[in-house]
Amino acid sequence: MSRVGRKEIEIPSGVTVTIDGATVVVKGPKGEITKTLPSGCRYEREGNAVRVSRESDSIRARSTHGLARTLLHNMVLGVTQGFSKDLEIVGVGFKAEVKGKDLLLTVGFSGPVVCPIPEGIKIELPVATQIKVSGVSKELVGQMAAEIRRVRPPEPYKGKGVKYAGEIIHRKAGKTAVGT
Repeated sequence: MSRVGRKEIEIPSGVTVTIDGATVVVKGPKGEITKTLPSGCRYEREGNAVRVSRESDSIRARSTHGLARTLLHNMVLGVTQGFSKDLEIVGVGFKAEVKGKDLLLTVGFSGPVVCPIPEGIKIELPVATQIKVSGVSKELVGQMAAEIRRVRPPEPYKGKGVKYAGEIIHRKAGKTAVGT
């Protein structure tokens, strides 16, 4: 049996979990998430906790048992604490700004690159070269951060581009002139 799948998910006060088959709705102080979880698992609420169990010992049910529990746990964490990812922009003249529902990235192209901000995602710019992506859905936060980074990934020679905070860029030595 899955070690992750066996753990109960504690429901904090102020959070409501509604289970309808494989569709789960989690409401909390930061927002609401609705998701259809993998089939092959049973979701049962027992007082102040939710337990995920397998319906059978099929290969599919065994392989999704821990995944289903982790997805449900992330939903509970998202509506109570939220998730965030920090990005840094490195390069002379590189910056970001928010205009309405768009993030404008000036990262060395002929014009700014427009990234639309989806519903449920909040983008903060403490400094023009730092971006904080936050929201209740771990998937949406990670996807938005990856899309921003994909605009101009850091290059290995000068390290210019958009990178995750704390990401280590392995630098390469440039070409050297050979004496004649």
